[in-house]
Amino acid sequence: MFRTKKAKKGLSGAVTALILVIASVIIALVVVGFAFGLFGAFGGTPTVTQVGTGYIYTTNGTAVITLHSTGTVTIVSASIVGTSYSAASITGTSITAGQNTVTISFSVPSGYLQAGTPYTISIALSDGQTAQVSVQAIS
Repeated sequence: MFRTKKAKKGLSGAVTALILVIASVIIALVVVGFAFGLFGAFGGTPTVTQVGTGYIYTTNGTAVITLHSTGTVTIVSASIVGTSYSAASITGTSITAGQNTVTISFSVPSGYLQAGTPYTISIALSDGQTAQVSVQAIS
């Protein structure tokens, strides 16, 4: 009697190796994405930093600042460091990833801010962090 060969069923060695290589590349990309914070919501809390020089006008106490953020966060409050002056109003409170221009108005008495003097503004964010920004007083 003759025995018939059974047909092998399954994946060939080359196909299995290809699948393993593709899976390894995908896992490596995910690990690199987390390491460099490329996945926004999964990358942790956003970092907010100042871009360039900010200005505060001596005439009306309005500060204009450009901020860069790595994610979405909201400005809760702002104050001039070393004083009791806090923001009367803030325009651009919703900070998104990338560059954002923020305008902060302070109710400071006339003549309080001196042109040419640097001031520091403390900005409280919705995630509990605080950003310190420098502004130059101009007339």
